[in-house]
Amino acid sequence: MAGLSVHVRSGSSSTCPSLEMSSARPSETALPPLVKPQPAFVGSLPSPPLTPAASRPPSPTLAGGDAGLARTVMATQLLDPGKTSSEKWDLRLKELSCHISLVSYALVHSVGRGSSPADDSPGGTATVVAGWADASSGPLIPYIQAHYKISYTVVSMMFVGQMVGFVAAGLMSSWLSTRFGLGKVIALGAAVQALGLVFLIPALPFGANPVAYAVSGFGMAVQDAQANVYVATLPNAERKLSWLHAAYGFGAAVCPLAATAFASSGILFARFYAISLGLALCNTALLAYSFRLNYVVDSSDPVERTVDVPGAPPITFDGAEGIELAERRDSMATGSALEKADLDDEEVGAQPTLNLNTKYRQRTNKAIQRSVLLQALTQRASLISSIFLLLYVGAEVSMGGWVVTFLIENRDAGADAGYVATGFWFGLALGRLILAPLNTRIGEKRALYCYLSIAMALEFVIWFRDDLISNAVVVSLVGLLIGPVYPVTISVLTKVIPRRLHAPSIAFAAAAGQIGSAACPFITGALAQKYSPAVLQPVEVTLMASMLVLWYLVPSPERKRD
Repeated sequence: MAGLSVHVRSGSSSTCPSLEMSSARPSETALPPLVKPQPAFVGSLPSPPLTPAASRPPSPTLAGGDAGLARTVMATQLLDPGKTSSEKWDLRLKELSCHISLVSYALVHSVGRGSSPADDSPGGTATVVAGWADASSGPLIPYIQAHYKISYTVVSMMFVGQMVGFVAAGLMSSWLSTRFGLGKVIALGAAVQALGLVFLIPALPFGANPVAYAVSGFGMAVQDAQANVYVATLPNAERKLSWLHAAYGFGAAVCPLAATAFASSGILFARFYAISLGLALCNTALLAYSFRLNYVVDSSDPVERTVDVPGAPPITFDGAEGIELAERRDSMATGSALEKADLDDEEVGAQPTLNLNTKYRQRTNKAIQRSVLLQALTQRASLISSIFLLLYVGAEVSMGGWVVTFLIENRDAGADAGYVATGFWFGLALGRLILAPLNTRIGEKRALYCYLSIAMALEFVIWFRDDLISNAVVVSLVGLLIGPVYPVTISVLTKVIPRRLHAPSIAFAAAAGQIGSAACPFITGALAQKYSPAVLQPVEVTLMASMLVLWYLVPSPERKRD
């Protein structure tokens, strides 16, 4: 009876060797010993020891010629090594922590501006905190102006300070992650964000605000980049990215409700940052616990495994989609290595041996890291996607931040106009959830063409229709339509660049988006000071039109290069 050949591609360093298994009798399916593993190359981590054949649990015996069952059993054994309930909980906790982080980020970030979860990722806490940060600025801007007696241009200096922090994070995030590991860096970002908030609570002279925003912005951008890198490298990344950024939208939606109620109660606006600080501290603790400060990115290229299973026709499996993340001890994270597994044919399960001295390995690894970063920065898809996200996040935060001022000044709305910003952010979160299946059905590139075109048309409705209620409804619809843009962009980016460049490219694109979130609201504020807040809609239309042009230049996912 013909044997079954199974080819499995895996991006994890722990599964690099090529396996060839065969069976002498068709009725037996137990896995025979490992032979001739291929050398493993890992840019920053040593490969763990291979599991000897003798220590593996025997495969179940299959009846006669049940080829379908043979394929199912073998595929399950190879592609799902089996995780304990504790390991599954640990993975879910990591993803949840990333989601919460972006919610908190949006909540904190939004106070100073004008105005999800996947099954096994911890990144969610980062996104909730991020959303809180981004949405808090809008409702508080009128109170900040009244307290300090400053103009739109001066209050927009907070965004300039924040942009400085974002630029610094964009330049350092990838290096920090490579040097210290994702686990340490994402927790560090959350701690730095909390530090910046400490200086906002006392309502110091206004000059301290841009500095505090720079510190907080650095921390937010770092953890935002790391959360995106982590979730984008998981299986089913499209769905999980949608959940991650929906968490951001949730945080951004809740914050204006809290900020508006807080500020309108007569309490000094700056005390609201104490709530943000509490969230940021909880976020820091959760991220540190979830990632254990020792989580690192494994960007090794996939290699094949070959297995012969009797009683079934040949079949091929591809077991790796994107980068896999591997957890290592802290000593492994800082002691980078370049290894080869040099095993004798008869010595099954022997330990990999180092063929290079430590100093040479370290120098080689640093050169590899620099080379990978330079390649990521010169990738056409990476550069275009980064500029695209700069404009997108700028448009998103400008709308969420300045729409409250626009409605008060140009549509005669009252102080409760802050709730319109909540509608925008809720629409953003909802769009990332309910439109995800449609993105897959019609294609991610085509979906974004549709969303951006309709959203731009709705901006003209807000621009030319002088009606408060209709404007409020349309603002929420715009949020719904532009919601999927960010996760879809990250998803497409991972499909059109080599997987070894995923981590630095995603970090760079995320940092560019954060720069846009500071630069565009500042420009909008400067124009509002010279003309009026009505400039918000022309700015939004211009940004969306530019995004459509750039999206055309982004390579199609069908041209994925691995």
